[in-house]
Amino acid sequence: MSHSMRTAGAILAAAALSTSALVAPSSAAPSAAPVGGKTDDSASRAAATWLASELDEGLLVGEFGPDYGLTIDTGLALTAVGDNDTVRAITRALEPKIRQYVGDGSTESYAGALAKAATFARAAKRNPTEYGGVNLVVELEKRTTDSGPSAGRISDLSSFGDFANVIGQSYAVRALARAGSAEADEARDFLLRQQCASGFFRLQLDKASGASQSCVEGAAGSEANPDATALAVINLVESGDKTQAVKDALSKAGAWLASQQRASGAFRGGSGTAVLNSNTTSLAGYALGLLRNREAAQKAATWVRKLQPVDKLRCRSALTKDTGAVAYRKSAVTSARTGGLGDARDEWRRATAQAVLGLQFAPASTEALRIESARLRAQAGDRVVFRVLGVAPGARACVQVKGDFKRVVGKRNGGKIVRKLQVPTGNGTRVAVVKVIDDIARTSLRVTG
Repeated sequence: MSHSMRTAGAILAAAALSTSALVAPSSAAPSAAPVGGKTDDSASRAAATWLASELDEGLLVGEFGPDYGLTIDTGLALTAVGDNDTVRAITRALEPKIRQYVGDGSTESYAGALAKAATFARAAKRNPTEYGGVNLVVELEKRTTDSGPSAGRISDLSSFGDFANVIGQSYAVRALARAGSAEADEARDFLLRQQCASGFFRLQLDKASGASQSCVEGAAGSEANPDATALAVINLVESGDKTQAVKDALSKAGAWLASQQRASGAFRGGSGTAVLNSNTTSLAGYALGLLRNREAAQKAATWVRKLQPVDKLRCRSALTKDTGAVAYRKSAVTSARTGGLGDARDEWRRATAQAVLGLQFAPASTEALRIESARLRAQAGDRVVFRVLGVAPGARACVQVKGDFKRVVGKRNGGKIVRKLQVPTGNGTRVAVVKVIDDIARTSLRVTG
C-alpha cells in the first residue's frame, strides 16, 4: 500500500469512526419501529435515495479516491430502509477492495475498520468470517488485547500509530458479540469502563500500555462526547447483550444524552465539533429512540428534518437536483441554494448518512396535506392569505401561486401555516399549490383584473 493510500486510510480509520460513523438497526434491515405515535418515513427514504444516487459503481468516491468508510456508512443506512439491491451493489464493489480498508492483516491491521466492516457484512447478510476472502472476526480478535489492564481493548497494528477509539471499540463489541466470539465479553467490559460516572462515554482511549484504562470524570482525555455516547448506546443495543451491566450503562447513557438535548431538539458535538449539527443530533436522537425515549427521538428528528431542503416548483434552487440530502448545519443550506453542493458534497454525504437513521423517528402530520384560501375571489395584485395544513413537523415545503412563492417549514406542534401570496394580474382561476417532499395539494380562487 502506498504512503498516500495509507495516510488516507488512517484518516478514515480515525475520523470516519468518530463523528461520521454510522450504524443501522440489527442485521436484517428493519426501519426503526416507532416507540409511540405515528412516524413519517418520507424524509428518511428521500435521504437514502439521494445517498444511493451518489454511488459510483457501488462506491462513494472522494477527493482521494474510493471512500470505503463512508461507503460502509451508506450501506448501513440503506440497509436500515431496506434498499437491498443497492446494498448488494455496494457489497459487490467493496468485497474485492476490503483489504484497502482494513489493512493487509500482516504489517497493517486497523481494528476500528475491521469492526465496522464486520458489522456491515452481517447487516448486508454476508458472512463476516469470509468477507472478500478475509476473516474479519478472527483479525479483529487479533487486535483485541488478551490480558492486563487493557484486556478487551482494541488497537491498530500500523506504522502510522494507533487510532483506535471508543467508537471503534463499540463496533468491536457489536461485531464480536454477534459473531459469538469468546472475546466479546472482555471487549464489552472494556467499553463499559470508558463510561464516566455522569453517564457519558469519552471518545479517546488511554494508551494501550497505560495502567489506567478507564474514564475519569474531570480528567484530561475523559471529556464528554455526545457522538461516542450515542454510538456506544446504539452498538450496545444492537450487540444483543442483555446483561445487567449493559442495562445499567444504557440507562445512565440515555439519561445523560437526554440532558444534553436543547429545547429545539438539537445536540452539540463534542470537542472539535461543539456546534449544533445534524450528525450528532441524528445519532443521539436515534440512540434515544432505541431506548424508547419517544419524545426526545422525535424532537431530534424534527430538528434534523429542517436541514433537508425541498426546493421544488417555483422554490427551485441549485439544491433542487439534490433533494433528499441533509445539511450538516443550517448555514450550509443558505450557501448551497446559490452555488450547489460543490466542494461541500462530502460533508453533505456524511451528514445524510447519519440522518437516515435519526429521521426514521420523524413525526408524521396528524392530518392530510391541504391548502386553503381565505377568500374565494380576489382582485389582481391582491395579497391573499393562504392556510397550509398537514405539513409534518420540521418538513420543508414550497407554497406558490403564479407570480409568487414562499418556502415554509412544518411547525413542531403540527399547526397550520399562514402565508400571504400576491396573485397575478389578469382575469381567471388561479391555482395555489403546496409541495412537500412526497406529496402535493392544490386549491383555486377566482381572480378578476
